[in-house]
Amino acid sequence: MLGSVLVNQVFGSACAADASRTSVLAGLERLSLVTPLLLLGLGLVSVFGVERRTTGLMLPAGPVPPDVPQRLALPQLLLQLRTIPQAGRFLGVLCLFTFSMFLNDAVLEPYGAAVFGMSVCGTTALNVLIALGFFAGLGLSGFWLIERVGNIRTARVGAVLAALALLLMLWAGSEKSIPLLRTAVGLFGLSLGVCMNACLTLMFSFVQPGRTGFLLGVWGAGYSYSCGLATISGGGLLTLLKAWNGGDLFAAYGGVFGLQMVCFLGAALMTRRLDVVAFRNTVKTRFSDVIEMAVD
Repeated sequence: MLGSVLVNQVFGSACAADASRTSVLAGLERLSLVTPLLLLGLGLVSVFGVERRTTGLMLPAGPVPPDVPQRLALPQLLLQLRTIPQAGRFLGVLCLFTFSMFLNDAVLEPYGAAVFGMSVCGTTALNVLIALGFFAGLGLSGFWLIERVGNIRTARVGAVLAALALLLMLWAGSEKSIPLLRTAVGLFGLSLGVCMNACLTLMFSFVQPGRTGFLLGVWGAGYSYSCGLATISGGGLLTLLKAWNGGDLFAAYGGVFGLQMVCFLGAALMTRRLDVVAFRNTVKTRFSDVIEMAVD
């Protein structure tokens, strides 16, 4: 939301629908100068003072004494993780959900410009609708859905809502209806809030109480890599589809949104194989020793 305000302020008159190419390029140049400095400043402020300096706590150099357990290497830990079926299943579900949520991250704003003829600031304002819907989705799932139907069913609800929102976006494109597009984008933000909250609560469900560090690290790494892969894949797939179909923009965007709908529904189906109770029982009987060596 703050980013949308920043874009509107920096672009100024270039936000008008009839703005010239020169005005838009000038606005982009101003944005490219302001944004890196702002992000650098926010990054420095966010980490300043987080980790305090410690002295006198370093272990002596040399070989590790025999009575001190050595940490396992990452490949060994992941190999141990593969021996727990529920852990692998949840990681797959989490990655597919994350990939689905961010596949149109680099596509949605160009969709508004190419199909609907929206200005730069008009497409950026779509992020505000996503943010508002996202906050609403967090509240809906956190205070009502998860308490009543559980986090796995809540994730399915979010996936179905996201698929409906994407279908509505395509319908809006066929009708060239900006109000319908904005409604679809708000609904998509709502579904993201529901899915995100459900996935986060599932992260904390698929850990052993008191030994959460390793598993949460794996879940977080899977989330981050899936998010990055989705952003790259969305833009790359759009470019490929444009080249294959002779430059038909609506068909190219429809292909990306169609794949995203399939991924959401596939993730919803995969949740049927998750069993939190069985996972915890398996962790307690087969994974305790590995966690002891992986987490302080």
